[in-house]
Amino acid sequence: MRRILKLRTVKVLLAGAFISLLWASPALAHGQLDSSSPAPAEVMQSAPKEIILSFNEAVTPVARSIEMYNEDGQRIVVGEALVSPQDPAVLIAGGVPNIPDGLYVVAWRALSDDGHAIDGAYTFQIGSAEGVLATQDLINNVLSGQSGPAGLSWVMGIARFAGFAGLCLLLGCLAMMVGGGIRSRRLEKVVGLGWVLSFASTVTLFVTQGPYAIAGKWSDVWSTSLWSDVLETRQGRAILIREILLLGILGLLIALRKNFHRSATSWWRSTAVLLGAGVVLTFSAAGHPSASSSSNLAIAIDAVHFVSVILWAGGLVAVAFLAKKTDFAEVVSKFSKMATIVIPLAVLSGLWQTWHLVPALSDITETTWGKTLVVKTAVAIAVVTLGGVARWLIHRGHSVSIRRVLLLELGLVAIIFGVTSSLVAASPEVTAPDSVYLVQAVNGDTISNIAVTPGRTGNNEIHVTISTPSGVLAPVENITMRLTLPDSEVPTIAVPVTEIAPNHFSGSVAILFPGLWTLEIFLEPDSQSSIRLSTNIQIPG
Repeated sequence: MRRILKLRTVKVLLAGAFISLLWASPALAHGQLDSSSPAPAEVMQSAPKEIILSFNEAVTPVARSIEMYNEDGQRIVVGEALVSPQDPAVLIAGGVPNIPDGLYVVAWRALSDDGHAIDGAYTFQIGSAEGVLATQDLINNVLSGQSGPAGLSWVMGIARFAGFAGLCLLLGCLAMMVGGGIRSRRLEKVVGLGWVLSFASTVTLFVTQGPYAIAGKWSDVWSTSLWSDVLETRQGRAILIREILLLGILGLLIALRKNFHRSATSWWRSTAVLLGAGVVLTFSAAGHPSASSSSNLAIAIDAVHFVSVILWAGGLVAVAFLAKKTDFAEVVSKFSKMATIVIPLAVLSGLWQTWHLVPALSDITETTWGKTLVVKTAVAIAVVTLGGVARWLIHRGHSVSIRRVLLLELGLVAIIFGVTSSLVAASPEVTAPDSVYLVQAVNGDTISNIAVTPGRTGNNEIHVTISTPSGVLAPVENITMRLTLPDSEVPTIAVPVTEIAPNHFSGSVAILFPGLWTLEIFLEPDSQSSIRLSTNIQIPG
């Protein structure tokens, strides 16, 4: 009978995973700049009144989210960046002063929908189009000031690791203590240590979120105004809720310490489950799953994955270090039954997450996130294998050998936590850095300055400015553009063109394949002559 129940459980889990695969859809791309006004490399006759940035998903502005610099690297004060009331994916900064002719940089930084900071920069020019392409050093200098304080990423990574480990000690060991019948002072101390790690991690992540978002300084961790800004973001609110829930769990632990029998009451257990589930959901509701399609389903499955790992790892700690010899066999038996459920849940939910967050499995080694996931998967396979060995030893009563295997398994779980800390900070998408591809095409005295933004697969804007070495050129009467991917079966793409200003043209086109594309531009200065300009454009994946 027991064997039949186990088989039914496995069938239910597999069926649930299959239904999830059918229901879910691929994740959305990581937040990136789609278009802007002024456009990259645009040559304007006068200063713009405002700066408009359009992204591929909703973004949250931070302090000085949009900035302007002149060609000497001096900052020009503009208005605060605000989200457009019509579109949450658009940021607008007004108050641009009446600046003179010259070359200017627009630098931006915002929080994407999953809480990660995204930034970039591009140039535009007022007046003569000469020198528009000599801008990369200027852009690099501006972006170098947006890297944030040294060591911040390490501190946040350590805090995330401490948070994962702390929750395993807090919730996982607490579950074994209450549900597994382990009454031990040492276990109570471990649960308390888990709470301290979890709370310290949460506070650290909250105070470092500010300098991370604005690429500020270490002193910004004490800025109360930044704390207020952090609370306006989804990530900040999730962290604050986590702190409150952890304080509630602390109250339950204090009540349990005074009277352990309270753990058997329905109010204590139901409250503990609700608070623990809430803490887990604050991670899932502010991470990658929250920014994907089918976000509610993704958050729920991510929470199931996290809870399964917490119970698994916490149980390992309780069994390997804390179970007494007198009740070791009973505790191992209870942990084994729990592991039979949580390990398949952890594996199946992890597989679903991979399918959901990675648009194409063939691209999984093209990102840091994907490579890290491969490492995590390999370690997880080793852990599951050791779990099978432990079950084999349990049936043969080798308690000493079981402890050694469990310790090794626990060490691998710690590695998984470290790898997961890196996964949380990386993007699962294959994306090129937000930048502008700048190139120049020349035919005789005719010069074409070309800017392609964002310069990656997907929707792109192509801006073309026509000039001569002397800067004097009559307005071109007609222009056509086309894109070709040589040595491929991809058909030639005709780019629809719109005139922005005299000798300044723009075209929108969807470039769906990476590679070295050939852009051909046909100009008609007058009705009796034509000029062909050609250049190559590198489009990364």
